[in-house]
Amino acid sequence: MIKIRKELKSGIVELSILALLHTNDMYGYEISTKLDEYSHNQLEVKEGTLYPILYRLEEKKVVESYWKEPEGRGKPRKYYKITLSGSKYYQDYRKEWQIISQIMNDILK
Repeated sequence: MIKIRKELKSGIVELSILALLHTNDMYGYEISTKLDEYSHNQLEVKEGTLYPILYRLEEKKVVESYWKEPEGRGKPRKYYKITLSGSKYYQDYRKEWQIISQIMNDILK
């Protein structure tokens, strides 16, 4: 398994979080677990990285949070959801990523 450089990883973690939230509201640990799962453990994102990104996205009004009681027993969890303006932000970010990916694929041929 190739270890992804920190510099490359930081550029895709925010977009990956937005992609997950574009589909479903999620709490922090769930986001982290899904990133691990979908990236085949290549995008391991620890709390110290995840929460500052989520807080920054909240400040930009791209995501918002709310508390929800889990079914059955347990402590309330803080969920994150993408906002309407966040959806536009995500779509624009995704387009940028696709352009950059195409450029890099052309260069690396």
